[in-house]
Amino acid sequence: MPKRNDTKPWERQEGESVKAFEAFTVYLEMGDERSIREVAQRLAKSRTLIGRWSVTYQWVERVAAFDADVQRKAHAKAVKKRRNMVDRHISIALKMQEKALMALEQMDPADIDPKNLIAMLREATKLEQEMRTAAVDERRAAIADVEDTGEADDVLIYLPENGRD
Repeated sequence: MPKRNDTKPWERQEGESVKAFEAFTVYLEMGDERSIREVAQRLAKSRTLIGRWSVTYQWVERVAAFDADVQRKAHAKAVKKRRNMVDRHISIALKMQEKALMALEQMDPADIDPKNLIAMLREATKLEQEMRTAAVDERRAAIADVEDTGEADDVLIYLPENGRD
């Protein structure tokens, strides 16, 4: 098998036979219950052979890299979903504010129930502030993550609306 620099640790490695890689795949897919004994039983191979392949092809290190990659992807997906949620909540808060202001402009001052109007504006403003704070906190956490790991999935720049076009 030709050497490829882009080969991931959980992919077939240079010099690794098809049978050794098959055994590694069984080991990899066992998750938390990984064991040389179980791989040997499932493939009807000797524990000695499976153990030798495990050491030669660094199974423990390879599955650790695989598990870390799976965890990183799951974290990135969760962060993206949270960002989408925050953006959606900000949008809702802005629409609530807009509706409250439209109602205020169309009402006869004599018909306005100040308590209801104030409560709606207060809640919409509070929600917007909370979501904008959450968005900033999310960005700070992403920056701290980059500083810790030296890796970034994406770069986000937060530009708050300032009312100017």
